[in-house]
Amino acid sequence: MLTRITEEIRRLKKLVADLERLEAGAISPPALMAVPFLDQWTYSSRKVPCLEGVVEGHPSLPDGHGIVTSEVYAHLRADDEYFVRTLSRWYRLGEPRPRALS
Repeated sequence: MLTRITEEIRRLKKLVADLERLEAGAISPPALMAVPFLDQWTYSSRKVPCLEGVVEGHPSLPDGHGIVTSEVYAHLRADDEYFVRTLSRWYRLGEPRPRALS
């Protein structure tokens, strides 16, 4: 798992650096001419792991509000507590929702 986290950190750092360069006006079309070319493209979506539940203690949402988190990046279990790190923030998890019978 550590290798996957290390690789994800590297990818996210590159993304942040590119976004900062874009915001600063340091990226121009001539500099991007060597990037891969995507033809016949359309916007799409894909599933990413996230969590859905009832939140408490969120900085901008009221307690008891149902939410869907951003993408889950890491899990931590320690001292009988379970935490996840999403793209946006850490969450401490309570009981999982019971599975519906199929």
